Amino acid sequence: MWDGFTGERIDVRVDERCGAYIMIEPARISPVEELLRQNNIPFKLEDGASSCRGTPEAAVIEFGKDADLEKIQRVLDSAA
Repeated sequence: MWDGFTGERIDVRVDERCGAYIMIEPARISPVEELLRQNNIPFKLEDGASSCRGTPEAAVIEFGKDADLEKIQRVLDSAA
């Protein structure tokens, strides 16, 4: 999956405090949530005020510290 802001691949990142997460443009929240649900990947959509790294311009989807990073990245990469 490609980031609409930068045109680069969306990579799963890891924060020491919050665990695995991705940052996406808010307009892509619904399709990304659906993709994650279809693949049985638990997640939590954070709002800018309480997320680890969110801003009004970027939504943060957190996967937690025990997330399967390889599976998440594989699922994201499988989407256009």
